Amino acid sequence: MIERSLDIELINRMRHDDTAAFREVFEKYWEQLYAATFKRLASQPLSEDIVQEVFADIWKRRKTLRIKTNFQSYLHTAVKYHVYKAIEQRKWDGSLERIHQSHLGSKSNEVEFDELFDQLEVALEKLPERQQLIFKMSRFEGLKCKEIAEKLQLSQQTVHNNLHKSLSSLRVELKDYAPLFFLMLVAAN
Repeated sequence: MIERSLDIELINRMRHDDTAAFREVFEKYWEQLYAATFKRLASQPLSEDIVQEVFADIWKRRKTLRIKTNFQSYLHTAVKYHVYKAIEQRKWDGSLERIHQSHLGSKSNEVEFDELFDQLEVALEKLPERQQLIFKMSRFEGLKCKEIAEKLQLSQQTVHNNLHKSLSSLRVELKDYAPLFFLMLVAAN
């Protein structure tokens, strides 16, 4: 709760053009966002560019920024969105390419992605706290079940069960976004 209050304070300071607050946010989150991005893309320059782009976008939109959940989740979601775009641009995988071609490529579909991420934030808030945490660690931070189990001092089976339950709940909550949600899950693994 203290962490969330500090983030809210920093966001409010950024809205008033406080560059020191922005620098604090950057220093607080840059490393973990870079690590999550690099884990998915295995490219240092591309990962650095994506994280820089996310922070540049945050600064550009600082006056109108609306965060429905916590700021850390918001940042990880923004990074994942940019990772999806990078995957689309580089067309790393033939099956992902077909999914991208059928579901992405126009401004209206970018709006769908934005809506999906907004709805994902809302749906995550409905999950029990442990399921939220495990889902975020898995999908936003890119941790494997074993790593999550070690960090949370849980059995791997407990982590797996909670992740399965959260994914089942989110599929129901996000059924209107099924193709995009599927793409997000595929790109996260």
